[in-house]
Amino acid sequence: MGISFPGTVIERHNLTSREFFGVFRVTKGLMLAQVREITGLDTTTIQNWINRGWVKNPIDKRYSENQLASILLIHMLRDVMKLDHIAKLFNYLKKKEFGDSEETLLISEAELYHCVCDMLDNIDYDIILTPKELEKEIFKKLSTYVEPYEGAKKRLVNVLKIILVYYASAIVKREADLIFADIMKE
Repeated sequence: MGISFPGTVIERHNLTSREFFGVFRVTKGLMLAQVREITGLDTTTIQNWINRGWVKNPIDKRYSENQLASILLIHMLRDVMKLDHIAKLFNYLKKKEFGDSEETLLISEAELYHCVCDMLDNIDYDIILTPKELEKEIFKKLSTYVEPYEGAKKRLVNVLKIILVYYASAIVKREADLIFADIMKE
C-alpha cells in the first residue's frame, strides 16, 4: 500500500490535498457512506464526534469540505492525542469577540488540513522534531497569512506545531506497533 492522505485510507498518487478535495467542486458534499469509505471510520465514531460538537452537523445529510477536514484531523491525531485535547486544540483556533457570542475562526478546517498536508509534503521528519526549525518552516508557510485578529498567527503556529509533532509521533507509534506485532509472532 502506498502513502495515504493523513486521516484517510486513500492513496495519494502524487495528488495534493487540494486536488483530493476537488470532489467538493462537483458535488453538494459527501454522504456518510463516502466519508466512512474515505476514512475507514465507522458510523458510530463519526456520529459521536458530531454529538460532542467536534464536527458540525451535516446539512441535508451531506458533509462539507470543512466537516471532512475536521474528521480527518481528529482521525489522524486520535491514536496519540486525547480526544478532549484535540477538541481543546480546535477551540484554540477560535476567538470569541468581547461582549459577543460570535466566534472568529482564524483558519477554516479545510485550510488547516491543506496547510498540514503541504507542510508534510515539503519538510523532513527531522525538521518536525527540531522545534526552532519547525517554527521557521511554519512561519515560511504562513508568510502570506493575514490575521483576522491580533495574535491569530501565533495561535496558528502553535496549532501547526502541535499537529505536526503529534502526527510524526503517530507514525513512529504505528511503526513500533508493527515491530511489536512481528516479534510477538515468534
